[in-house]
Amino acid sequence: MRVSGAGLRRALAQVCAPKGGWPPPRRARLCDWFDERGVFDEGLLTIFPGSRSYTGEPLAELSCHGNPVIVERLLAALVGAGARVAEPGEFTRRAFLNGRMDLTRAEAVLQAISAATPAGVELARAGLDGAVAALVDTLRDGLTDAIAELEARLDHPTEDLTFEDDGALVARLGALGSSTNAAAATFQAGRVLVDGATVALVGPVNAGKSSLFNALGGSTRALVSPKPGTTRDVVERRVVLDSVAVTLLDTAGERDGTDDLEAEGIALGRALTADADLLLVIIPAHAPARAAETLARTAGRPRLLVGNHADRPGAQARVDGQPMLMTCARTGEGVDALRAAIAEALVGEQPGGARLVIASQRQRDLLLEVAHAVEAGIEALTGDAGWAVAAEELYGALGRLDHLDGRDTREAVLDRLFSRFCIGK
Repeated sequence: MRVSGAGLRRALAQVCAPKGGWPPPRRARLCDWFDERGVFDEGLLTIFPGSRSYTGEPLAELSCHGNPVIVERLLAALVGAGARVAEPGEFTRRAFLNGRMDLTRAEAVLQAISAATPAGVELARAGLDGAVAALVDTLRDGLTDAIAELEARLDHPTEDLTFEDDGALVARLGALGSSTNAAAATFQAGRVLVDGATVALVGPVNAGKSSLFNALGGSTRALVSPKPGTTRDVVERRVVLDSVAVTLLDTAGERDGTDDLEAEGIALGRALTADADLLLVIIPAHAPARAAETLARTAGRPRLLVGNHADRPGAQARVDGQPMLMTCARTGEGVDALRAAIAEALVGEQPGGARLVIASQRQRDLLLEVAHAVEAGIEALTGDAGWAVAAEELYGALGRLDHLDGRDTREAVLDRLFSRFCIGK
């Protein structure tokens, strides 16, 4: 249990009896926990001074035995001593407000908590280590240099100063805008790596959707039968495919002339897969014409075309001139390649090394606004608007960077961000 804030020692004195005196900073000491009814547990107390704590305030960590009755009693004792239960994300919010971390690192804390795979944890770790903050600093330096150049031109137009060539300044701003857009473009991959993705198997009846669903998951979760209409509901399971956490949805096979119950199952499947990150369109490779309606309906959606029943006579590797990923759920042929293709379709080439990947939509949106402002500044420089308008656009880009790392962030933004954290973090 964590306790942070002014009056920490006074509150602890009402619930804690350290054995051998109060512990030195960052050293655990055995103690008794007590309330008005007496001692109820023995545990460890560790105190962190404000200059070296997570929140930037005096902070203590209290360890007790894990029985919920004991935990609740200790919590009640602390509240009785003047403490209160923290709001969601309040510890990290205090750390931000006290200058212990910037807003990009605070968001990385949330990502570390919610990451569904080791790859997501690594991405969050990069944010905690300052990868996004370093990008912001680089962009801020570049914008500041460009604005200084423009301000010098505006303030001293007749002075014999050495100004940067217009072409060089435009090229430098163009590179800055490109790097900003490139960072923003990694959001989809970052979101999937941290939060996971939803992948739906759709297609006509008897295309082998349930068989592939079972094969991708490594065990039987959906019934399989040659009889059309076996799957009437949406079956869901969570799997990890090449470091990507995926929720697979197996939907009812699509066909005409169904009974009311099967028709409702098909409609339910379409509704639940409307927001899927990726569709696997399962096509019977030996009879691809049966998938014509599904192909037409899913056109324009992120999808992979999968030719199942690759072992059947007459199986084709293309449909409507497009190549298919060939599989045979019965033998396992092509299933590993399909797993890899799903992961690549969701996140592209697996991020690694020094490549920056962001997983925050707020960061993505602000980076796009920065890039847009830089592009407007370039347009002003190369058009008739001139230096003053260009400088104003670049000042706007700087302002968006201030929002990104929290140098200038409204209270409502902080409320929305930290409300997503768990209690006590």
